[in-house]
Amino acid sequence: MAKKQAVLLIHGIGEQRPMETLRGFVKAVWQTDDDVKHQHAQSDIFSKPDNISGSYELRRLTTTKNRKNIRTDFFEYYWAHLMDGNTLTHTTGWVKVLLGRSPAKIPQRLKPLWWGLILAIFVVAVFAFQYVLPDDHKWRVIHENFFIAVGILLPIVVTPIMTNILGDAARYLNPAPNNIKRREEIRKKGIEILNKLHESGKYDRIIVVGHSLGSVIGYDILNYSWVLYNTNLDKKIPHPVLTKLENDLKAGKISIDKYRDSQKKLTEEFGKCGVDWLVTDFVTLGSPLTYADLLLAKDAGDLNLKQDQRELATCPPKLEDGRFSYPTNAKQRIPHHASVFGPTKWTNLYFPSKLLLWGDMIGGPLQGVFGSMIEDKPVYFEKGKSGFFSHTKYWKLGKRETDIVQPYIEELRNAVNLLNKPQTKANDKETRVG
Repeated sequence: MAKKQAVLLIHGIGEQRPMETLRGFVKAVWQTDDDVKHQHAQSDIFSKPDNISGSYELRRLTTTKNRKNIRTDFFEYYWAHLMDGNTLTHTTGWVKVLLGRSPAKIPQRLKPLWWGLILAIFVVAVFAFQYVLPDDHKWRVIHENFFIAVGILLPIVVTPIMTNILGDAARYLNPAPNNIKRREEIRKKGIEILNKLHESGKYDRIIVVGHSLGSVIGYDILNYSWVLYNTNLDKKIPHPVLTKLENDLKAGKISIDKYRDSQKKLTEEFGKCGVDWLVTDFVTLGSPLTYADLLLAKDAGDLNLKQDQRELATCPPKLEDGRFSYPTNAKQRIPHHASVFGPTKWTNLYFPSKLLLWGDMIGGPLQGVFGSMIEDKPVYFEKGKSGFFSHTKYWKLGKRETDIVQPYIEELRNAVNLLNKPQTKANDKETRVG
């Protein structure tokens, strides 16, 4: 039976409905892209039972053959139902931790928002303090009206945002005791789905795509899943691709294109040596991992320490004695547990942000955070515009089918790369590893 490829899409925060994100995504990268489909194939998709996720709410969207005669199965990792029971306390507890950071440790792009929240808290505190001062009829009326307004706006506007939207991020990113169970359930289910895709025997290639908080979940899933495969490598079989790639990294300079080409060869070599790892690509859209020093660590120094200690994987993997495999001085070696981005390419798309509301302030570049071999791709609408709050627009098409395909859609299609084409840039400069 001819093998296929699988795309696993992980949605972001908020009250997501099953399949809603996946259908829009598939429409952008397959149904409206005539360049990817076989000349005799239809653009339709077929909704079939999903025997991977175990949920009756989800379906597997499958395609006809593409130009390389490969069919694609699209799956959604739907985790929103695992994050039920969010309360205002969950969010305020997380916000309190973030606001307690020193201003010097707040990422530059978030400082206007951070200072705005501090100012808002200060204003509320001033009004509350003055409310208990000796009675003055004029100020008493102002204070009463202020707190009446707050009392009305809080449950109507602020509370739903704090619980239904920010609550997801607060509970997943904050390892407080009352959040651990939810974090564990979401990770375990994601690892289970990824392993089932591997073990099904139906796929030659798996592409994992994560949007917003889904990119953090995807990052965790890949890290925890990789350790189930990396030690399967048969040390008796030579692995020259691994050796050459490590030597190139050790030399200190290698282009992203050359690295990504080596990653593809490394996946093939690992397969021959017993490491049946099929995830060739990780694509992040509007990823808050750009603020990892704030969200996953105490500060930049703590983040670097966690990466050096292999707690958080980087691209390229951290080297030890010039290797990301061990024993470092042996001819045959095993890739270490934080080397998932040895074989797996990482592409990151983001709308550059400006003045908080234009572009995507949640996403941003990742090269300076998780490694120089991540392919960072700033994306735009026509004429270089980032759009108004573009965080949820990475796969959104125009309202009419005849609308011109926006540049950000083209970049999304290139990143997912359903044809598995070599991805090269016109200007192939060497990039210093680090």
